[in-house]
Amino acid sequence: MSSSLTNISNALQNNGDVQSAVNQFFNDISALAANPTSTAQRQTVIADAGQAAGVFNTASAQLGSVVTSAQTAVGTQVTSANKLLAQLQQINKTLVQQPNSPSLLDQQTAALDSLSQILPVSVIPQQNGSVLVTSGGTVLLDQGGAQTLSTSISASGISTVSAGNGGASLPLGAADGALGAQLATIQAAQAASQSVSALATVFGLTVNAAQAQGLTLAGKPGGALFSVPSPQVTAGSANTGTATVTASIASPASLPLDGGPFVLSYSGASGWNAVDQASGANYPVSGTPPSFAGIALAVSGTPAAGDKFVVNPAPNAAGGISARAVTSGDIAAADPYVASAGSLQTDGSIVNNNGGTASAGADTVVSTPSTNAAVVPASYYGQNLQMNFTSSSSYTVSLAGSPTPAIATGSLGANGGNIAVTYPSTGGGTQYWQLPVSGTPVAGDVISLTPGGSSSGSNAQRMASLWTSSTGTAAGSLQNGFIGLATQLGENASAAQNLASATAAQQTTASTNLQNITGVSSDQQGVLLTSYQQSYQAAAQAISIAHSMFESLVQAV
Repeated sequence: MSSSLTNISNALQNNGDVQSAVNQFFNDISALAANPTSTAQRQTVIADAGQAAGVFNTASAQLGSVVTSAQTAVGTQVTSANKLLAQLQQINKTLVQQPNSPSLLDQQTAALDSLSQILPVSVIPQQNGSVLVTSGGTVLLDQGGAQTLSTSISASGISTVSAGNGGASLPLGAADGALGAQLATIQAAQAASQSVSALATVFGLTVNAAQAQGLTLAGKPGGALFSVPSPQVTAGSANTGTATVTASIASPASLPLDGGPFVLSYSGASGWNAVDQASGANYPVSGTPPSFAGIALAVSGTPAAGDKFVVNPAPNAAGGISARAVTSGDIAAADPYVASAGSLQTDGSIVNNNGGTASAGADTVVSTPSTNAAVVPASYYGQNLQMNFTSSSSYTVSLAGSPTPAIATGSLGANGGNIAVTYPSTGGGTQYWQLPVSGTPVAGDVISLTPGGSSSGSNAQRMASLWTSSTGTAAGSLQNGFIGLATQLGENASAAQNLASATAAQQTTASTNLQNITGVSSDQQGVLLTSYQQSYQAAAQAISIAHSMFESLVQAV
């Protein structure tokens, strides 16, 4: 298991590297905001994007290696357990002919000792020296013979071990022998991988949305900087309806950073409901289109009551995220518009003949315009516009050069007014570039809105603020998302250390009991009942070591 532990350590160190790379990306975006025409700074941002995607990829690959290694170990241990159970079955048969044979009982003790290191067992001795063996209430060996253990992986990636043709699942936890240790390692690595993938999805889509809010050096809307895997939906095998479900991320900031996956179920009259498999949190599904936790659903066909779907919003996104091929001019550092008091001339100059005191404030990007805003349709986005004040409390919006026809109207209240220009659709919900206006205009005053030029770095500054924005993710800022993951894994490491101390003491007691057994007696058989329940826990210390590797992430971030 040492190679798996090394991989966990390396993977989690790379998670820390991801945090550093993402932090550097936003730092350099901030530097670009101060010097938006710098080709060198723009190329640095592009390089940062590639670096961030690369360390996400590396962390994903190493965590995937941990899972693969542990799954291989589970298969090996199940094979060993089946061989030991077959050996014990043969010993039981022979003890019928040679009751309480000392040599057979020695072989039995050795086999049970080996089996108890793989999984927890309870032993019930019989008069002739044979034994019945159970684990977690499931019979593994009785007079009829041994049950065969097998492994399976569910649609959501959960590995389980079951016994016999009936497939009774063995409830193995982190403290339950080598099998429990490996299964817990798989679960921990998969949870870490899903969380890192959720962060990759939120990061990539958030940056892409910010890019779409600005203009490039050529005055074009910014394109995506990252390619991010789309959500994956898997229909339940027992579904009886005809529904097909697809999903998309409508609001990255609302996606839980554990990444789910979610079990989406349909109950008929009550409609849809979703449960986060990582946290157990329940999410009602509502709206048109139906959505939950930042995920929008598209449903075709007719679902039947009881139908279920597994929705993975970030399927290996840490491994699949990549930086798109862009040039330095493609970084959308400029704001969509620059506001200037006065009228735009045909030569591009602004002539200010305003008689009032109207002025523009700091722009924002919103999903819902203010109630008194003049809302400009997306079809006018990117064109030269002007606000025409018809009185001290009202205004219209038109194309530059003429006050008519009016595209939109608005009013100035006690807190001023707003103009909201609708962004072209980017698939992430409707958004608006909103500019507040205050002061006291007079009729005939004009404020011109011209597309952001090469000297504008306002959108780059907005993008840089995403790192520390309190509304950037469901856990607060993106920065807090990485710190939260480290905190959670650190708590797992502490719990694992407590487990290590407890199991070490139990193993010492069990070993002493076994060493004190000599000869064949009813006392020996009585000790078997408890000693094997204790001795298996020694192997559980392996998972505590695996969990302790998560402490490297705590140190890294």
